[in-house]
Amino acid sequence: MRPQERQLKIIDLLRRAGRVSVDELVAEFNTSAETIRRDLSTLAHKGKIQKIHGGALLPNNPQGEGPFQQRMAENIAAKRIIAEKASQLIVAGDTLLIDTGSTTLIFAEEIAPIKNLTVITNSTEIAKIIATPKNNSTVFLLGGEYNADNRETLGAMLSVQLEQFQVKYAVLTVGSLNAQVGAADFNAAEAVVARAMLQRAKQSILLVDSSKFNNTGLYVVAKLNQFDQLVCEIDPDNTLKMALEEAKVELI
Repeated sequence: MRPQERQLKIIDLLRRAGRVSVDELVAEFNTSAETIRRDLSTLAHKGKIQKIHGGALLPNNPQGEGPFQQRMAENIAAKRIIAEKASQLIVAGDTLLIDTGSTTLIFAEEIAPIKNLTVITNSTEIAKIIATPKNNSTVFLLGGEYNADNRETLGAMLSVQLEQFQVKYAVLTVGSLNAQVGAADFNAAEAVVARAMLQRAKQSILLVDSSKFNNTGLYVVAKLNQFDQLVCEIDPDNTLKMALEEAKVELI
């Protein structure tokens, strides 16, 4: 297993458990304690974890302990599968709009090694992940009213800024997906951002794990036919699958 892949899995374990020991990680990855300590040092240097004696914690950040941090701990395996699948659609030099969400954050981790990307996002966490010196990528962080829990910007100011961009992909995640309504969310301001991003992209990729299927979000983002691809970890039920096929959405 490559160090970067192992380090991502360490982060996933921490998101589930909140704390892990070196011994637990040695057993999990069947590697040496020295290797695990190097991984933890690398992650700590990047601000991803907090090293403690004999192990690691998630960073001590009170703002990260609310609903968003809870969502990061849900369906981690499914979200990682989705992120890995979606990352295979992206190549060096691509331009992307990425909205804020737990699945898009994991997607950002997967595409971070790809070189020469241009990413426009309203997520400070996604911006930080992509803006590493090694990949020579460019990041634009959209401004607006700051939401500390989700670490995102929202509002009319952001929508105006989006009008300055035209990209290849809009990569979005939503709170619900069903055959009747399409994609919807539970936050009005986030739905506005997603709709605005869709308008500025040539193609749209929707990242949704199966827990979102057939939910009913309050704020409509878009009908199914406004998306080009849906990336999920398992197939939807027949009703939703047929609706996606009718809308000509590629299922990945």
